[in-house]
Amino acid sequence: MNLDIKNMEQQDMQQLVKSLEIVSARVLDSVVKTNQLASSSTPEIQMLFSQWVECLGGALCDAVERDNEVDPEKLSREIGVTPATIISLALTLHREGKIKITKITAEKSSGDNTEICGCLKEKQ
Repeated sequence: MNLDIKNMEQQDMQQLVKSLEIVSARVLDSVVKTNQLASSSTPEIQMLFSQWVECLGGALCDAVERDNEVDPEKLSREIGVTPATIISLALTLHREGKIKITKITAEKSSGDNTEICGCLKEKQ
């Protein structure tokens, strides 16, 4: 967005409105997805989801046993999920006592929220 010093107040209002539109779209998207998931949560689907999570957890536990560490980027590519899923799963397995997280290493990132749909990101 180009800034016009003579008209800063109007530009600030336009930027606020645009931000509110994006937030509203994200909230609506979450509500719709939650509703869709809730309405299709049959016992069979719950069982399939549990089996899928168990399978992913097994792959993560295997990586821990084999390498004594987990590279979320590498493992996510190997099993076809996002690195955020690997990290969430690791935390779940830690809480369940199946693995013990003893160290976390991190590095500065691009600042992009990888969990936000590309259609909701502000166009540059």
